[in-house]
Amino acid sequence: MNGSQTGAAAPAAWLSSCCNQSGVQPEAPEGPRAVQAVVLGVLSLLVLCGVLFLGGGLLLRAQGLTALLARERPASREAEPGGASSGDEDS
Repeated sequence: MNGSQTGAAAPAAWLSSCCNQSGVQPEAPEGPRAVQAVVLGVLSLLVLCGVLFLGGGLLLRAQGLTALLARERPASREAEPGGASSGDEDS
């Protein structure tokens, strides 16, 4: 009989710990929670650095493109009147 009582008590103990029928939240140990917070902080910093790195690269590329366009605009304006006058010379 002692073996049958132990067999019935084990699932009942597992069920009460698993389903937490009392409504009281089980307390988590502080160690894993601290590790989780540190890992989350490090990952957040890595994401922030990645965003800043990519954003900085895009900003530099955009500045390079605007500088390139600014250099080409005066050159294209100088070429337009010369191109129109060469068409008049052929007539």
